[in-house]
Amino acid sequence: MTEVEPKNIAVIGGGITGVSTALFLQSDGHKVTIFEPDEFGTGTSSGNAGVISLGSCIPTAMPGIPTRVPGMLMDPYGPLSIRWGYLPKLAPWLLSFLLNCTPSRAHRNASAKAALLDRAHAAYDLLIRLADAESLVSRRGMLKVYASEAGFERAKFEIEVMQHTGRRFDVVTSDEVRQLEPGLAPKFVRGLFFDDNSGILDPGKLVARFAETFVAGGGTVIGTKAQDFSGNGPYRIRADDMEHTADVIVIAAGSWSSRLARQFGTRIMLDAERGYHVMLPHPETPLNRPVALTEHSVFLSPMDDGMRLTTGVELGGNEAPPDYTRVRRMISRVGESVNGFRSEEQSVWLGFRPSTPNGVPYIDSVPGHPNVYLAAGGGHVGMTMGPISGRIISDLVAGRDPDIDLAPYRVGG
Repeated sequence: MTEVEPKNIAVIGGGITGVSTALFLQSDGHKVTIFEPDEFGTGTSSGNAGVISLGSCIPTAMPGIPTRVPGMLMDPYGPLSIRWGYLPKLAPWLLSFLLNCTPSRAHRNASAKAALLDRAHAAYDLLIRLADAESLVSRRGMLKVYASEAGFERAKFEIEVMQHTGRRFDVVTSDEVRQLEPGLAPKFVRGLFFDDNSGILDPGKLVARFAETFVAGGGTVIGTKAQDFSGNGPYRIRADDMEHTADVIVIAAGSWSSRLARQFGTRIMLDAERGYHVMLPHPETPLNRPVALTEHSVFLSPMDDGMRLTTGVELGGNEAPPDYTRVRRMISRVGESVNGFRSEEQSVWLGFRPSTPNGVPYIDSVPGHPNVYLAAGGGHVGMTMGPISGRIISDLVAGRDPDIDLAPYRVGG
């Protein structure tokens, strides 16, 4: 085994990717500092659907999407909305997204995501054991359900891609759907059951637990925003008029990572897919696992404090105020799908998925700065990708072979 030279490393961002990266670097003997202005477990990593989703290799950019976009935008219950004032800034990202909506690119991008997903659970399990966090994970799989044969037929290309990339799932009948989830209304004709997926019962608490483990291991947290960088190794980092130094910098700041990368002369295709959730009480018969209602583009996830309904993509950057109209509209739509559904809103939330046009994250050093690394772009599976992204970054810093072809995740690749 190659001996790792201890370094002074700054990780910018304390979400699932940043904290996971810090833990893997710390295990190599490095002195690691996380720059995170907010409380751990309260940002974008806290509000997702709570799935370690090994089956989710399908990129958002898929064949047929361009022709469906106008209808999605006109549908008040549709899964897509755009803040039109943001469109000029979004245009390059959106054009690249549309160019990725071909069968060949969808296959290529799905394969790149699948290679990471194949290694995701092993990386997660290392950190779960390290943080003694097994109680926060439910290993009952994940279910996608279809309310009509036509809806299932529309998923034919997705299923083909999942089979091609070696995803593990079973096609289940309506009776099997009811056996798996007695709490669902008897309206679903088909389903896909992913038995190797896991549910996270409180994503925010899991991130916080990882952060506590990092601090207990001697890690440092600076509770302010890293604002400016200078130098070329060691680097100087300014945060609230204080200056810190680091041999290595890892940018893992979610949808804000593109701004930080620009300070090193690098522009990346990364923007925020604004995602919403609403917390509801558990129905009379609580769900056993996360369930995707494909007809509504909704995830229902049983969590410790209720059932989380996540839905939709809003393109509008990081700065615009939240608009909870669509997620609240979906409450009444979803009610017909769940027996004993309870519609009382407990809380509502907005987060910012760091998304690339092709759905493939960046995991690489920044051009011209071999000691500055970028780990961002997990998009809809950012919670799943965080630990494996962190493990790969630790391998790169240590000069180890990460046992994966990194070409798809290159900055500028």
